This record gives sequence, C-alpha cells and structure tokens, in this order.
Amino acid sequence: MAVIDYDALRRIPESGNGDSSETVAVNHRALITRTLSKYPVDHALFRELIQNSADAGATTVRIDFTTDGAKPVKLDNILDVHKATVSRLRISNDGMHFRPEDWDRLREIAKGNPDETKIGAFGVGFYSVFAVTDKPMVISGPTAMSFYYEGDQLRYRRIPLPADAQPEANIWTTIDLPYSSPKPLPDLPHFTSFLAQSLTFVKLQKIELTVDDISFLSIQKIKSDPKSLQIPREIKLTSLDQTMKLERVEAESVQIKARYLNATQLGKSDSEVKGIMSFGLKFIQAFTAEPERPSEYTDAVLFLRNITGYILTNPSASFAKKLKDAIMKPPPRHASVSMIALNKDEADTSQLKSGIATQIFPKNFADAKVFIGFPTKQTTALKSHIATPQAIPTMERAAVDTANAYVKDWNKEMMYMAGVLTRIVYGSEMQHISLMIPQGKEVDNNVDEDIYSKAGFAMRQFYFENSTPDARIGQYIATGFWKSASSVPLVTTKGVRPSTEARAMEDITFLKDVPMIPKSMYDNAPEFHNQVKSLGLIRSVDANDIKNEFSRRPLDVDDTVAFLKWAIRKLKTDELTLSEIRAMIGYALLADSQMGTVDMRSLYFYHNVTWVPASMPVPYTCLPYGVAKEIRNAELEMLGWKPLDITTWLTFLTSSNFTLPLKQNLTVTPEFATDVLIAISKHWFSLTKSDQTAIFDKLRGITCIPTQKGMKKPGESYLRQVKLFPDLPVVDEKLLANAQEDMLTYLGVRKTVELKYVMERLHSDEAERKWSPADMITYLSGQQQDMRDEDIEFLKANDVVASEIKGDDRLHRACDLYQPTDDHRGLKLAVLKWPTDWNPRSTEAAFLFRIGLNQYPSVQTVINLAATADSPQFRDKALAYFLRYFDENRYRGLYNSRLPTKFLPATVTKGDKKETLIVAPYECYSSSQVEIFEFPVLREELQVEAWKFGVAMYPPIEMVVQRLTAKPPKTVELANKMFNYMAGNLSELGSRDVAKLRDSEFVPVVKDGVTVFKYQAPSRIFIQDRSINDSNSSDLFYKNFFDFVSFDIGSNAFLRYCGARDKPSVVELARSTVAEPNAMFVQAGSATRYMELLIEFEKHWTDVSSEAGLVDNMKKSSFLIAKKFLEKEVKPQHENVNGEKAVDNEVDDYEDLVEEDVSYVLAKAEDTVVNDDVVNYNFFKKEIMSAPFDTNLEKLYTRIGSPKMSHIVQEKKLIGAAINSSDSAGVRKRILERLKLYLDGGSHEKLKVTTSSFEKQFLVGSVSKISVQRSIIRMRGRRFEPVTTHTTATIMRRTDGGYTLYLVPKFEWFDVAQSLVKVILERPTPDAATVLESLLNSSLTGLERRGYNVKRLLNSRRQEARLAQEAAEQQLLAEARERERLKKEAEERAAEELASKHQVYDSKSKEDLLLPPAVKPDRIGREIAPLGKNPGSSLPEPIALPTSAPTPLNLPKQQNHDLFGGMFKHWKKPGRKGLDPSGSSLLAGTASIAGMTPRESMSTQDDFPSPAPAPAPMPTPNVTRTPGAWEDSSPFPGSGGATSMLQRDDNAHREPLTDAATRQLLQEGIRHVAPYGDNELSNSANTWVPDEEVTESASVSAEKMCDRNVAHDLRYVGLVSSTGPKLFVSQSVPDGIPNELIGHTKFFAATLRELAVGVFGARWDAFHMFYDAAGASVAFNLGGSLFFNLRYFVDDIRTTQVISQGATGFSMAKALDYWFPVVAHELAHNLVQSHGQEHSYFTETYIQKFAGSYRRIARMHDT
Repeated sequence: MAVIDYDALRRIPESGNGDSSETVAVNHRALITRTLSKYPVDHALFRELIQNSADAGATTVRIDFTTDGAKPVKLDNILDVHKATVSRLRISNDGMHFRPEDWDRLREIAKGNPDETKIGAFGVGFYSVFAVTDKPMVISGPTAMSFYYEGDQLRYRRIPLPADAQPEANIWTTIDLPYSSPKPLPDLPHFTSFLAQSLTFVKLQKIELTVDDISFLSIQKIKSDPKSLQIPREIKLTSLDQTMKLERVEAESVQIKARYLNATQLGKSDSEVKGIMSFGLKFIQAFTAEPERPSEYTDAVLFLRNITGYILTNPSASFAKKLKDAIMKPPPRHASVSMIALNKDEADTSQLKSGIATQIFPKNFADAKVFIGFPTKQTTALKSHIATPQAIPTMERAAVDTANAYVKDWNKEMMYMAGVLTRIVYGSEMQHISLMIPQGKEVDNNVDEDIYSKAGFAMRQFYFENSTPDARIGQYIATGFWKSASSVPLVTTKGVRPSTEARAMEDITFLKDVPMIPKSMYDNAPEFHNQVKSLGLIRSVDANDIKNEFSRRPLDVDDTVAFLKWAIRKLKTDELTLSEIRAMIGYALLADSQMGTVDMRSLYFYHNVTWVPASMPVPYTCLPYGVAKEIRNAELEMLGWKPLDITTWLTFLTSSNFTLPLKQNLTVTPEFATDVLIAISKHWFSLTKSDQTAIFDKLRGITCIPTQKGMKKPGESYLRQVKLFPDLPVVDEKLLANAQEDMLTYLGVRKTVELKYVMERLHSDEAERKWSPADMITYLSGQQQDMRDEDIEFLKANDVVASEIKGDDRLHRACDLYQPTDDHRGLKLAVLKWPTDWNPRSTEAAFLFRIGLNQYPSVQTVINLAATADSPQFRDKALAYFLRYFDENRYRGLYNSRLPTKFLPATVTKGDKKETLIVAPYECYSSSQVEIFEFPVLREELQVEAWKFGVAMYPPIEMVVQRLTAKPPKTVELANKMFNYMAGNLSELGSRDVAKLRDSEFVPVVKDGVTVFKYQAPSRIFIQDRSINDSNSSDLFYKNFFDFVSFDIGSNAFLRYCGARDKPSVVELARSTVAEPNAMFVQAGSATRYMELLIEFEKHWTDVSSEAGLVDNMKKSSFLIAKKFLEKEVKPQHENVNGEKAVDNEVDDYEDLVEEDVSYVLAKAEDTVVNDDVVNYNFFKKEIMSAPFDTNLEKLYTRIGSPKMSHIVQEKKLIGAAINSSDSAGVRKRILERLKLYLDGGSHEKLKVTTSSFEKQFLVGSVSKISVQRSIIRMRGRRFEPVTTHTTATIMRRTDGGYTLYLVPKFEWFDVAQSLVKVILERPTPDAATVLESLLNSSLTGLERRGYNVKRLLNSRRQEARLAQEAAEQQLLAEARERERLKKEAEERAAEELASKHQVYDSKSKEDLLLPPAVKPDRIGREIAPLGKNPGSSLPEPIALPTSAPTPLNLPKQQNHDLFGGMFKHWKKPGRKGLDPSGSSLLAGTASIAGMTPRESMSTQDDFPSPAPAPAPMPTPNVTRTPGAWEDSSPFPGSGGATSMLQRDDNAHREPLTDAATRQLLQEGIRHVAPYGDNELSNSANTWVPDEEVTESASVSAEKMCDRNVAHDLRYVGLVSSTGPKLFVSQSVPDGIPNELIGHTKFFAATLRELAVGVFGARWDAFHMFYDAAGASVAFNLGGSLFFNLRYFVDDIRTTQVISQGATGFSMAKALDYWFPVVAHELAHNLVQSHGQEHSYFTETYIQKFAGSYRRIARMHDT
C-alpha cells in the first residue's frame, strides 16, 4: 500500500530553490489550427462574423473582396470573376462598438460570450478568421487590435486610430483580413444563396456584397409592426418539465428586396448545390429566369409572414449552474422561436416563380432546417424551417447539441416549444378556414373543393416524418405539436371541428348528423390524417354514433341498405362483432312503403323470393323485400337473419286470417289458397320431413283445398273421381295441374275409398258380396300404392288372414303367422293358409309382409325352441336352423349372446369324468384347454361355429384367476398345466389380477417332490433353480427358512410374474434372522457367512428400517455376531537377544507377546460394544463382547443400540508434579504445525474445536508422571474392575476453556496423538491417532515425501519471521533516526530525506527490506538475532539485509507447486545427513523445493527453531529463474555467498473436488494404466529438454525425479517372478543388477504389488521396475506404463531398516510409507502430463482418497 500523502505534497509551499511555479507553454498556431479543423461548416468565417454583427445590434453588413492581380474585376470582364483570386477581405457592420470587455474577450481563446442572449458560447467564432489569415485586425471606434504570430505564439497589440480614420470607424466596425496566400473567390451561386438565407431569421436588415468595389448583391429585409396572434385556449403553453412557458405569439409581414448582378448566378449547376445552401440558392434563383446578360442587374421583391413565439424560461438553480458549466454562460431568461407561414391564397396570388414558395416551405423534409442564427444540418421533421436562437448548437454549429446531458435537456425543451408554436400556427390557419364556411352550412364534396384544397395545403406543412441526422430533434418538435393540445382542428362534413368531435373518413352515407372527414378532404392530406388517427386524436365511427343518430330519426330504404352494407363490411374485416352490429340494429326504425314503420330489432327473417313470392304478405319479423333484394342472401345471414321459410310463412298466413285482407285469407279465397299451395308445392321435395309434417299439421284441419264442392279440408278431398262414388269432392283443376300430387296426398287428399267399405265385403253375410281373406289381399295389394299409412296400420291391427292350423277357422293378424315353408312347419310354427303355391316374391306376399306377416322366426323364438325342446333331436333341429339361416335371417345383427337362456349342450370335466350340461352361451367356452379349470366346453361338433352362438374361446382372465385361487391344483402335474396356461396369457393380466394372484395361496408346496403339504402365495415363495442341487446350494443356506418350489419353465415364468422370487429380500432375511438367529447361524455354516448376511442388512438399511416393527425386534433379539477374546499370555520379551532394550527399527515382536483365540457368539445389541477406541478396548477386550472390525457391521450395530467403546469407558487422569522443560515451546509449535498438515491432508469427521481457537488456548506442560484409570460404565447389569495404566501424554481442559497437554520427560508421540484426536475430532477413526503420530514423529522432509503440503507450513514460518523482522527493524530504524537527529541538524535532514524515499516493506508482496545507509547492518543483525533464542518463540532466524538496494530479481512465473518435488533427496551418499559432494545438503534441497531460502530451512532440520548468526550483507546477484527450476547458487550462511530470496505463491493450493467428481477422475487415471508392450525403451521414450535458462537446483526438481528421459538408456532383462513385474536395467550397468540387490527385487515387487492391487486397484502388469547406478529419476510414467527405480528402494530400506542376510527384518509397512506417494504421483500423470498446480492437486487427492486403503494394507504388514 502506498504511504505517500499526495494531498499534503500538493500543499508544500514554494521554497525558492528552483521549485517555483511556471506557466505551461501553449503552441497557439497548432491549437487554433486543430480547433478550426473540427469546425467543418460551409462559410464558417462569414457565418460567425455575420452572427457577431447581429449580436452587436447591427442592421447592415458589408462584405468587400479585393482580388489579387493587376487586372481588377470590372463590368466589361465580369465573367472573369469566377477565375479571380482574393488577397483581402473586409467585413463591416454598423452595430455597437467594442466595449472594454469585448476587447478582453477577443484576445482570449475559447472564453466565449457570457451574455445569455447571444448565440455564441464557445469563444471560437472570431478565431475562424485564422482559416484565411495570420494577421487579422479589428477596428471599432477609436481603437484597433492587431493579431500576429511570433513563432508559434499568437500575440496582439492595440493601436489607436489616426484622426482621419475615426469618422468611418465611428460608423462601421471592420474586420480586415489580409489573406495569408491568395485564395479563390467563393463560388458565387453558393455564396449569394448563403447570404440570402442568412437574412431570413438573423436580426439584420441588409447585406451587401462587393468585389473590387463593384456591387454584386444587395438584399434588404423590411418588416411590418408585429401583430399579436390569438392562441387557442386548449393549447398548453408550458414545456414538458415546466421550465419554459410561451407568453405570446406575434406575426409580422416581411418584404425582401433583392438586387443582384446576373453574373452571380453563373457557375455550377443547381444540381451541385448540396446541404443547407440549397435554400438560399433557390431563393435567389426564384426571383428571375436564368440570367442572359451577366453584367446587368436584376431586381425582385418577396413577401413573407414571420411567426415568432416569445418564451419565458424558469430553470432550477441547479440546472442553470450545470448548464452554465457546460456552455460558459447562464441560460437566458427570455427566448424565442420562429417559423415562416404561408397559406394557399398567398402562394397562389404570388407573382413569383413557383420555386420560391417551395423553398420557403420546402417540398422535401430534408430541406427544412433548424436555424440557430444560421441553418444547421439538422432537419425539422416537417416541411418548414424553424428558428430557435436560444437553442445550443454543437461547437461547429452544424447540429443541435445533445452530447451533454444538461444541454440535451435544454434543447429538448426548446424543440418542444417550437412544436407548440407550429401547433398554434396550424390552429390559426384552420380558424381562418372555418371562417370561410357559412354558419350552419354542411361541407359538400362538389361545392367546397376550394376549402379542401386550402386546408390540405396547411395540413401538408404540418405532417411529421423522421428528422436527420438526429431523429430525436424531430421527435421533440412533433411531441410539442401533438401533445400541446388534446385535439387538432379538422375539416369535417359539419365544418371545422376538433378531432375529438370528428370521425375518421369512411364511406358512410346513412349518417347525416355525425361530423366526418370527407373523402376529398382526406385525399388532399392523407398522411396528416393518418398521423392524426395513429396518435389516437380521432376515432372512427363507432356504435354510439350510430345509436345516437338511429334513436333520433327513422331510416328510409336507401339508408337502411347503406347501413347494412357498411355493417357487413365491418363484420368481414373483424372491425365489429356481430353482437355490436345487432345492438346498432336494435336502435333502427325502418320506414317501408308497404309495411309501414318496422322496428328492426324484431326482425328475424329476410324475404327470400326463392321460397316466398314477392307479392305475398310476410310477417313483421321479416326484412322487407325492398331492402333484402339489394343485399346478397349470404351477407344477410351473416347479420343473423334467416330466410323466411315455408313453415314460418304458412304459420303467419294461418294465424292472420282476421288481420289480413279478405283476398289474402287462406281459408276463404280459393285463388289465394291455390297460389299458396302452388308456392308450397314448388319446394315440397326440398323440404325436410319435419317441415312437411309441420305443414301437414297446419293444413289438415282447415278448409284450404278448393274443390267443385267449395273449400274443403284435405281429408275430405279426393284427387280423382271414383266410379262407385260419383259425388266425392275433387281438387280444383288449376291446383291439380300446378301442384305436386305427392304433396296433396301427404296433406291427406285421398286417392282411394276408405277401408271400412272393403272390410264390409270381407265380413258380409251376402254370398255375392263376401270376400275370402285371399281375395281381399289380392285386391288390396293392387291398391297398396295409393293406400294411406293409417289404412296399413288398420290392416296390421285387425284379423284379416287365416292359418293352416287344423280346426282353426278364425281369422288372425298377419303378425301372428309365418310364411308357409317346410322349415317353419318342421319347427311347429303357425303358418299362413294360402290357397295356391306360396311365392315369397309375389305382389301378394309383399303386401302381406307389409301388414305384418313374419318371414322367419326371430332369434329369441329359435332359442326358446331349442331351450324348451322335449328331445335332443328337436333341439338339434332348432340349432341347425339357427346356424343355416344365421346370415339370411340377419341373426348376426340381432343375436345377443349374453341372454340368460340355457340352450347349448356342453361338457364339464370333473376328475376323470365328463358331464353334459345345457348352458347359456356365456357359460361355456369352445377351447378344450380350459377343462383343467372345470369350465363347461361346448359340444365338439358345435365348436367350429361357436362364434355364431357368441361362445368365447377362453374365459376372461379374471374368471380364470378366480377359479385358480378358489380351487388350487391338487398335483404338481395339474399345477404345471394351469400355470403354463396362465403363462401364455400374461399380457391379459391386469394389475388387480396380479395383485390377487400375488397374495393368494394357490401354489402347491411339496414334500419329497410329490406330496402337496400346503399352498402358498407367490409373494411368499421362491423359485429354486433346478441346476442347483443340495451339494452346490451353499449360497441358499437359508433355504429351510423359506418355501422354495420348482416347476417347469413356463410355470416358473408365471409365478415370477406374480411375485415369486429367486431368493428372499434383505428385509425377509432380516425378519427370519431376528426371529431364529441360532438356526440361521447354523445354516450359514461359518461366522464369515453370517457376517456377510449382517452386512447386507446394513447396506439395505433404508429398506430394513422402513419395515414396521423390525428395528424394535432387532434391538431385542440376540442375532448379532460378537467377538469374544480368550487371551493366552506367554513370556513377555522386552529385551533383545543381547539383553539390550529393543529399539523401534528391530523386528516387531507383538505377535510373540500375545496370542489370541477368538470365538464368535450371538448377542443382543446392548451387550455388544463397537470398538471405536482401540486403546481402551485392549484393556477390556477379555471382559466384553465386541463387534467385528468391519465398517458396515459397526454402522449396523450402532443403529440398533450397540454402545461405542469411547462412550462406555470413563477415564480418570492423575497428573504428577510439574517440572521445568525447555522443550515445551518447541513441542507446542511442532504439534500445531503438524495439526495443520493433518487436518489439511484429507477429509475428517466434524471437528470439535476450530483450529484457530485451539491454537490460541493450547498449552504444553511437563509433569513427572501421568496415570490413567479406566472404568467401564453404562453396560447393562454388569460390573467391571477399573484398570490403571501409565502413559506419557494426556490432554486436559482448563477452567478457562483452553486445553493443556501434559507430557512426561520421555514421552511417546503416539500418546500425544492419541490425546489430541480425542479433543480435535468429533468422532476419531481407529487409525486417526496412528496417522497423526506419523506426522508428529516425522521430519518435514519425510512428510513432504509422503505427499503432505509442507510448503504451506514453511511459508507460514517464513511469514511469521517476516512479521517479527519487520517489527524489530522498524524499532531499530526509529532509534537510529532519533540518535542522528540529536547529533546535528544536517545529518538529521539527510536521514529524513532518505526515510521519505524509503519504501516500507510489504509483507504480502516482498521478502527483502531496503534500509537507509545511515543504519549499520551488523548492528541490526546483532540486535535482531537474540529474538530467536527466547523459549517457546515461534520466530525463525531473521534475514540479514544488504546495505544498498539489490539488483532486482527476475522472479519466475507461477512456480510448480508439485508435491513430488519435495518427497525425495539426492541419494549420492547413502546417509540422510550432512552435505553431498556438491556442497548442497539434503535440507537445502528440500527447502528449495518448498520455496524457502537455505537459511530459512535451518530451522526445519530438527523441526525446532535455532538461531544462527547473520552473515555479512552482500549484493544480491541478478538471478533468472524459470518454472520448474530452483536456485542452487547460494551457499549456506557463513560461506561467503550471497543470500537470495524467492517469492512463492501460497494461493496455488486447490481444494479437492466433490466426492463424486473426484472419484470419477481418479478412477479414470487408474483405468489408463497399461503394460508396456515392447522390451526396448530407447526408441519410444520422450526426451525431456530443460529450458536454456534453467539452473541446476539444490534439490532434484520434480521433473528430474520424474524424468522419462532415462528411458532412452534402459534395456529389458526379464521378469522378477512368474507374475511380474518386468525388469529393465540401464545401459550404464553392463553387468546387470549387483548380486547383493537381487534379493531386494522380490521385496520391491511385493511392495509395488500391494500398492497396485491392494491400495489403488490398478493393473499389476502395468507396473515395471528399473535399475540405474546414478540417475536422478525415482519413477516415471511412459504412456500409462509406470516405472520405479530399484536403487531408491534399496537406498531407502538401507537407511530406515535393518535387514539381515535372511531378509527377515524387512518391514513392508515402512516401504509402503515411502512408495505410496510415489505411485500416486505417477498415477496423477495419467490425468495431467506436466508438473504444475493441477498435477500437484491430483497427486494430493490420490493420497487423500486412497489413504484408507493404504492404512489398511499398512496395518496388515505392521502386525
């Protein structure tokens, strides 16, 4: 962090010693040139100076050009003017003379005019003269000011005018501009147009242009007195934010007189005129035709009206201040906005060419500009120029400024007010037009085209489009126009009306009172009207408009037709809904000449002449024909009306006999009745049956049929004359000729005589008149076409035919008899008696069938005959008839198989017998397969056509399920048949069927394979594979506890589908085991098998625990297997064979000390202890029963109530007397450091305390002795004797909440670890203390080899050292400066100067401190050094500092935090201590890898701080490092070399991934190991080439120790054993492996195999061994093949183990400790090829995640 107080530094006063302030030099020439380069506006110089003249109140401006050359411009050579060059320009105005403040402002660049009423704001206007001259001069009044360059600096001087020059100067203010170099004369057409348009809005009256004293242009503006313009009351005069208000609007008439030389209009063509100049040019050219005489003058006059709005501004004080900061002057209090107005009368009566009018009101939107004094490039969005003098332009005045937020807001409000002004002008024009329309007169399209033309002319001027280049400007103006009032005046059919009262143009003629936009008016300004409508200011005609007018007057036929056509159009375009139109119709009254006034809301029909003739009367609910004929029928129906149908019309006629005229009475007037019936007859056959019936109902009871006997009812009339009855009333001939005969007969007009006369003949007693039944049938069959339906019904209901029954002379109804056939006679049916041979196709037969004679017996009749048959033969005859005529008699569609009638013969099998039954069709089946379920089966000869009877082939599966469960099979054979049947129909089983089968007891369970002794449900049986017999069914030891069955394949499939399983579930096993634990244990056959069963309970605990009551039974049952130790002690051996005390590296004799016999018993959970405290367990293991050592079993036992060892043992600690020890502080520091490594090294259970709080409250003390008394508590009903033992360490909690670790003088680290884990961890694992003990008892070097992140610990130490060193050195600096200040003032000042330049050491970013030269480093060293000697101090040896700033180090890039780099050492000497031949020590190498300096590492050799003298300071060399290389050039302190420091990044450590992701990645790396397929390595190994700048490290770097380059030198020699691994030897060892090392290859192979297979689960054949004599590579990974160096294995065991010739002393546990992290390192290369943070992370993660497997394997070899 910076320590300089910058603000204080600025406040230091000038001392006069060369630190005084000076003015910054400015290159004026470059400044002005660059400023003008950003001012690219046409004629910028003249624009600025003319504007300045207007600001000065001038009325006239003169512009004088002087050409360069001997030949001046004259009238006789006037055309040469376009080729002339100019040498001088003078611009004069008659405005106010310069004031002192004006002269001051003139000499200051960019000061600007502070007057808010002036346009200028940026102060660069005058400096536009420097575009043409370097020596401008201004003459005003008695003073002149001349400007000139002196070098690049602009200077000026004031000059008093001589007396003879003052008269002119008193009138004119002149700017004299001698050109720096001759320049062409401005293009005259462009220039004169510029001057012409400049006069439009600028407050000048006259502009004159001369060249060499010849007048080229004189243009003068004469204005009338302004007149106030009336402002409509509805217009809001304030701006959007209320900061501006329009106070008044004035209009003034303007007369412009122009006199110009014709030569000015010669030059470039009009088409070349671009941009904002076009208006002025066309303005000039509009006065006359193209000039033919260049030297002559042209005069012209133009009349205009100028509309100006005067604005009062009231911005807030804060806004005014911000705006003033932006434009260097405050906003004006008063502002104005102007525009030119021109109506059509003025345009038409103008004597000018049409071009001038189009330029004043531009034709194109691109030509209408915003004027800010002069026109900008910004368009207005409407076809009119707008002047806003108080708007703020950009610096170059080409656009409206919107860059600055406050300037933008100001301009936005100004543009809005300009829009308000345009709205007022538009309103004024429309008011003028309204006065032209007489009061009360409607606007007519034909008469008032002049009004439309004038209004359209105005509207076209105020139509808005997008403006350019800034579209927002046009939007602001348009917003002011449209939003300043809620409506705009428009020309309507009712005169000028507000848009809120007007309605949009539509083709509507039926509305007479609604003010609408006439189409001719719309066509004159369609864009404007569309814009008004799009803004929602005018709406279309709506329902209310129509309802209001309809409610005031009735509609005639024409208006009604027009309205309906309009409504239909709206309906088609979805502009109106049908309900809305119907609502409008409900208000309409129709005035019809025939029907009178009709209320249209009562209309439901329209008069359709297709159905009803036009001359016919229609009801009042029908739309009159006069309207309906003008509109298509489909469109009328869209409005909800239906065509008037015959039935409705006839109803109207029959119900209006008394209201209609007599000639239209249907029951009285034959002619009218004839016409009506003929009209009905024309559409008779297109009428529906229901309509014909309705007509029949209405006419049958009235006298509507004209006959020769008068008007008759239809039933009383006859179509033709009958000879036997000559006086019958016959239908009128006209009606009969024109009406449909079918219609008349349908209405009831008779063709034949009534049946009562015929029946008299049948029953007559007179022989000559009597008819037989056959005679009557023969007669009637010939008349049946003319018979009415009621006649047929009469014949059906009466006895008219005879039967063949003997002795039966009665007559019968036809429906009681059957046609006379032999089949019917064979079935004993009553048949018709017919005198001749029966022909079923005769006319008589057809008539008999019509009146009811049965052609064949019904289905039910045949079935009843079969069911009631008195003999099987008659039943067979009936069934045969049914089958034979099944299709002919249509029995297929009439037969119902669900009838309960029993008429089918079937057989039922019961045992070995078959019975015959008569059953209904649904009670039997046609497949013989269902006999096994005792279902009736149809008789065999009928089975082929069983489908005709509706007999199913198989019963429904539900019935089979019901039968199977109700009557289970009695034999295995029958069961197989039934189950196979069910197996073939599994797809038909529903969920309910399966559920029923699953829980029903129908499966026979047999003894000795034959006898069925019980039935069981499928859900409670198990299928035994027939391939498993009793000899190989060990996996089913629990078979005797469950019901196992075995059927054939199909049956087993069915049973499995119903829930049978191959073996019981874990829950079932648990239930059986808890119920009969002893029997289950015996069946298991071994404790191992039984434990496997219990492990399954734990793995499926979720299922087990969800079973109701099972967990409670588990707690009560003695089903848990427990270990009970029977210990047998032998003679202890505490001494070796020589009588010496055994040391740690001798043979582990624990197995010789204790021999244990283990027995397994079954016990309850509460009596079985979970061993989570091995130490306490060893004291009580003979007295308790414990759970086996298995994680799953321990979890299970704990779940159901087994106590943990740690919970039932109470420890009472007895502490001896305290003693003094100097090692306490060192032990405390070592413990805290190792705890960090321990907790960071892997995942642990939840911590009891936080490491930070524990560290602050943790103390270490020494005592004479420590005893621990252990007692078992909380064991139900048992007492245990306490056990007292001695220990070397224990930890106790103090009253203040802290912890104190008590140690005896010669303590053991395991006791320390055992005490710590109980305090730190919530639930320590059994091996937690062992792991921590290995950390406490190992050096940092050894820990780093095992994969722990020692670098972080060392960096922490170094950080602590830095902090302590900083504090000490800061104190010494203060003392030194104080002494120097007391000596003399000069030395004190020097010391303070150096101190001010001194950069304080930052502990986060530096490792060296720069000190003032006045402080001696040896003194610093002597005073700092004693700090490290304090007992318990954690500060390491301070770093000696150089006396001068060292050469900066080239720090490396991100260093390689490789765990592997710190695991190994140089093995050039077999020992682990001392220096190697190169002068580097093991410690130096490890420290270098850890990122420390060698001197820092001195404190790590014993893991306790020890001071060392500080070396003499020397300059630090410039060291360059690269990633992966470590500095080796610095010897130890005292050797005379320089001390170097290297900063390491402590943030490179990464947290492990989630368990799932980690496990997946690690397994991926393991899967990628592969055996090396070639026996030669030299051709396939990759060469590692170090960087050029890499220097040899003090320790072998990770790359060197894992270098594949050694593979170039290896050759294959063979296999170590038959199982591997492959062995390779370096080419540098021609004699192969030394004989004394051959025995070690097997130990090394066994070690690698344990790691490969036992720990990591990797392929063993992917591990290879190699040997070299002097290489640095410990191991390497070559394409997934892992190679390990035998030499390092031998060196390690020689150093750490004592092995005799017999190799009996080899400890694999220690070898595993060395090579476990090495294998992890190489496996990590399968995930990350190069060394670095990622590789280090995966190495550490392998170590963490496989630590459990490693510890388990290590414990196996440690016992």
